[in-house]
Amino acid sequence: MIRSAATPLREVILEGIGNLQALRGRTRLALVGIAIGTAAVIAMLHVGHNARAEALRQFEALGVDLVGITPRGDGLATTGLSPDLVRELPARGLGLAEAIPLIGSGGVMRVGRSVIHASVVAAADGLYGLAKAPLASGRRTSDLDRSAPFAVLGVDLAQEVGAAAGAPVQVGQTVTLDDQALTVVGVLAATPSNPILGLDLNRSVVLPFAAARRLVPDPQITTVAARLAPAADDQATARQVAAYLQARLRSGTVHVQTARQLIDGLEEQMRIYGLLLVGIGAVSLVVGGVGVMNVMLMSVLERRREIGLRLALGARRRDIRAMFLTEALILAALGSLAGIGVGTCAGWAFAHLSGWTFLAAPLALPLGGAMALAVGLFFGSYPAERAARLDPIAALRTE
Repeated sequence: MIRSAATPLREVILEGIGNLQALRGRTRLALVGIAIGTAAVIAMLHVGHNARAEALRQFEALGVDLVGITPRGDGLATTGLSPDLVRELPARGLGLAEAIPLIGSGGVMRVGRSVIHASVVAAADGLYGLAKAPLASGRRTSDLDRSAPFAVLGVDLAQEVGAAAGAPVQVGQTVTLDDQALTVVGVLAATPSNPILGLDLNRSVVLPFAAARRLVPDPQITTVAARLAPAADDQATARQVAAYLQARLRSGTVHVQTARQLIDGLEEQMRIYGLLLVGIGAVSLVVGGVGVMNVMLMSVLERRREIGLRLALGARRRDIRAMFLTEALILAALGSLAGIGVGTCAGWAFAHLSGWTFLAAPLALPLGGAMALAVGLFFGSYPAERAARLDPIAALRTE
């Protein structure tokens, strides 16, 4: 009876599984090695992919049209970036729809015997919408407040002040900041940190822009929070704004950074980190491959008489080679399947503990499986070649 090409292959696979079962303990150790290596690769891919997705999600929540403008003095004189110059930027056709000057500094709040360090931000009322800062209670500071000693506290700062005072912060309460008495007119809800503008409003005291003189003798604009006009190109806008302001500064320079530029830089960093993580996982996988090679070499040594008998009965050397390669690939395939499951669970657990929404990395399944099979093929080749080159007469004389 003529047998199909699929029948010998099925027999080889079944025989390979039986031979591996006979090795028992060594087979299990090799499977564990491949599984751990594959799990490391899969977990690293999932962690890197979810970290990148979470970072991009945070940027998208803040707004991909944000622009941060930072004047940098030369240390000898102020830049001369005036509030009027900033406020007229949207009308200059540079690609900005909104521009808000900010004066940032640090301050110390004294509550009883406690000393609390806080960031101070003096800004126009447009900052709240630009930074997407919701209120928990009270109202926002307003341009109509002029230089009035009104303040809005960030949620973390308000909690710390309340803990020190022994009672929650209330609207209308007076707090002391650098020996200046300020009236709390509002408390912010939790607000995401804004790396584009360099703001963490959760630990900040927000004042009306004109009230900065109460705390800073010579207040200078430290940052400009801006938003791109609809359909404006972020790179062209950054160049135009930088050139426009640079021509009007008394000294120093100005740095313009858009959200899209920051996202592009973040994606490049995440790509590098992802390759590094995969490389670390690949080292673990190679260690598992060494275990496969050891198992196969021991199998060759223990089955010398069997190999010699097969060759004497007419088996070709490529048949012997295929038999041992098949066993190595079976080991790698079973180990990679277990590793993919463990690595996916580990990636999900990391995302869950970090408070992220788990997203499976698209390359995790194919890349992890392919790497495991490649390692099995590579480390199984030498034992298979060694078995195929045995002298059948010498092998049959083996005790």
